[in-house]
Amino acid sequence: MATTKKDTPIPALRVSQLDAAELDNEVISLIKSQLMQLFKYHQSNTLVKYGPEVDALLKILVWKFSIFTHDCTIGQQILNLRYASENGQGAGPWLGTRQKILYALILIGCPWFKERSDDVLSMLKLSHWKHKVQQLLHWTETGLKVAALINFLVFLRQGVYRALVERILGIRAMFPNQQGVRQVSFEFMTRELLWHGFSEFLFFVLPLINFQRLKNFVMRRVLPVSKPSTDLTSRKLEKCAVCGDNPTNAREISCVHVFCYYCIESNYKADPGFSCPLCGASVADASSIKPVRMVVPTT
Repeated sequence: MATTKKDTPIPALRVSQLDAAELDNEVISLIKSQLMQLFKYHQSNTLVKYGPEVDALLKILVWKFSIFTHDCTIGQQILNLRYASENGQGAGPWLGTRQKILYALILIGCPWFKERSDDVLSMLKLSHWKHKVQQLLHWTETGLKVAALINFLVFLRQGVYRALVERILGIRAMFPNQQGVRQVSFEFMTRELLWHGFSEFLFFVLPLINFQRLKNFVMRRVLPVSKPSTDLTSRKLEKCAVCGDNPTNAREISCVHVFCYYCIESNYKADPGFSCPLCGASVADASSIKPVRMVVPTT
């Protein structure tokens, strides 16, 4: 049966193919994160022990309900793309069963074998070949990475065969039919421009505002403070006047209260007009911040 004009595939855009690949990676990551969340509080380490098998099983499930059923990955299905056979091995222009199975073997079986090569050789009682097999896998992986890089550069030039497996199998991502003109909402673009402009304005203005000094000013005007006292014998050393915790490397100013070193130094550097939040005693200068002196009451 001849292919109608409506069903004639149209070459996909480069950006559409790259977006589809990113969507596929995100789908696998989301499924794995959901699975990890499911076994988050499980005592056994099943997912760690059988990690390669779990990854392969997830990929097989995704392959079954995407490539095998619809001739496209999930990302391609979202972007209205499908794999077309350059060799005409499928029904019409699309994938054949042999290409679908080879696709799964290359992208699922090969990574699994790489992870489990030692176990497979031990099971087959070929442990004496372990070093040679690992060396062969290493060189094969290096060669495939170089070939994938060259293939990607050619893809950027020609827009065909985004992945090396597509070139090996003779398949390419295509639009099933003519795509309509995409309508762009200028109202949406206007909102985006306004939001980005407002964000840039905030990024410029916020670092110029001394929030610590503003906070101290409001606290001095709003919160009630007691009258400053110089009776050091009534000092309480177990509470910082700023954070309320046990003072670390305690410091004092011109009042009976004590401060953490970081609390008093950071507040004074941010606000030279800083005063004690409990009694309102001010810091004359940096030299007024001193280690706490132990005063023994006289009898």
